Amino acid sequence: MPKIKFNDKDAEVAEGENPYDTFEKLGMEFSCFNGICGTCKMKVNKGMENINPKTEEENEFPLDDDERLGCQCSRLKGDIEVEYEGW
Repeated sequence: MPKIKFNDKDAEVAEGENPYDTFEKLGMEFSCFNGICGTCKMKVNKGMENINPKTEEENEFPLDDDERLGCQCSRLKGDIEVEYEGW
């Protein structure tokens, strides 16, 4: 199972589970789930290649290369390490 290191917490994502459920359990806040509000913006320190490609919504959102929107991460194929500050 892929593991998420989230700030100072760790969790595993069950096979087939959408990672945003795990992000939420670890303390990430969500508002729109549509990739437009930025509430779930996070910095990916390791494992960007293990997340599904950026969505159209993320490509239109002002993100740095190492940032993603948690709500748009629909699958993981390996471990990731992220920082989330809340916005």
